[in-house]
Amino acid sequence: MSQKAVHHRLQRHIVIVGVLITVAGVIAASETLHDEAAALIVWSQGVIALYPHLGMAIFVLLSMLSAMVAFFSSAVLVPVAVYSWGKATCLVLLWLGWLLGGIASFCVGRFLGRRFAAMLIGEEKIAGWQSQVSERTRFIHVLFFQAIVPSEIPGYVLGILRYRFSYYLAALAITELPYVVGVVFLGEYFVQGKSTVIIVLGLVIVVFGVFLIQLKRKLWSLRAWAIPDR
Repeated sequence: MSQKAVHHRLQRHIVIVGVLITVAGVIAASETLHDEAAALIVWSQGVIALYPHLGMAIFVLLSMLSAMVAFFSSAVLVPVAVYSWGKATCLVLLWLGWLLGGIASFCVGRFLGRRFAAMLIGEEKIAGWQSQVSERTRFIHVLFFQAIVPSEIPGYVLGILRYRFSYYLAALAITELPYVVGVVFLGEYFVQGKSTVIIVLGLVIVVFGVFLIQLKRKLWSLRAWAIPDR
């Protein structure tokens, strides 16, 4: 995959995220739609109240799953989690789930291999993104890779490449935290019906993502990703 294709995919991913946030803002702005969503949230909270620990465990497991595969997002569960446990607990549980998902995807790539990873996210994604990093990629570039690439990809790719796990885990923890905070606040604002705030935050995320892409382009043009052999 060429760098041009990589940038195109990243921009498309940001657009998709922006569209999803905008849809959430539209739902929050619609009294009818928001009332329906609020009723579902209250019902879900009632079920969780009957089995609080099981509810937390299921939320962490679903968050973990969302970090490993593209077809599911734990963001849709965050309003329920915020309403049930509050922002702080929801943030910790979501961050834990995403970290466990990243660790699991890394272990799949490292120990089960490329073929098994390809069954989960597709060979094309692995081949394309593997051409952008290596086992000797600098930590700063792994940070950018982890920050702007869809979350289900870096763990598998870096695991297959046998990248140093401690560096990967540090990059994962650092880059996921801002997204966790953003998603949790969006969830709270959705519950409160603050549609304008949701849309503004969505635009901020889009601008931030574009900034990261531009900065990464400059870094790529200034230096090679891999540390040269001595």
